[in-house]
Amino acid sequence: MRIETPLLVVGRSPAAVVVAKVAAWAGLPCLLAGHEVSSDDAPVPLDAAAVEQLERHGLVDVLRPYFTSADPLTIGGRTFEDVIKHHCVADLNVVVYDEVTVIERVAVGRGVRGVLTDGASRWELSADLFVDADLLASALSHAITSGAAVAMAAVEAHAHHVRAHPA
Repeated sequence: MRIETPLLVVGRSPAAVVVAKVAAWAGLPCLLAGHEVSSDDAPVPLDAAAVEQLERHGLVDVLRPYFTSADPLTIGGRTFEDVIKHHCVADLNVVVYDEVTVIERVAVGRGVRGVLTDGASRWELSADLFVDADLLASALSHAITSGAAVAMAAVEAHAHHVRAHPA
C-alpha cells in the first residue's frame, strides 16, 4: 500500500497540530503522523500574536470553553493540543495516524518519501510538502505563531505548484 499526501506533518511540538489544523482550514489536505499530546498541562498565558493567529484561523471559539483565564487568554498546554488534535481528527482535510513513525526519509524538493510504520507494518509514503514540527518552537505561544506561519507557507507553496502544473 502506498500513502500519498500533499502535506505530511510530524513532531511532538504543539506546532504540529497547529500546522495540520491551519493547513486544513486553508484547504490543504494533510497527514498528521505520530503526534503525541504533551503531558504538561500547566496554564500558559497566550501572547497577542498567538491569539491573533488563533482568531484568524477560527480556533479561539473552539478553545474558548477550555481557557482558564480570559485576560490574558490562558490554557494548559496538554488541553490546547488535545482539543486541536480532536478537531484535526474531525476535519475531513486531516488524516491523523497515532503511534506511527516515518522512517527511511528522503527529501524530495520540499517534500519527502519514506516509510510509515507502527513497528509491525510498513507503508510507502510520499508527501509533496513536509513539516517536522520538532524543528519549530515548542513554547505554546511561539508554537502557535510559527505553526500558523509554516502552514500558510505550505498552502502557498502547494497553490504555486498547482498553478505551475495544471492537471
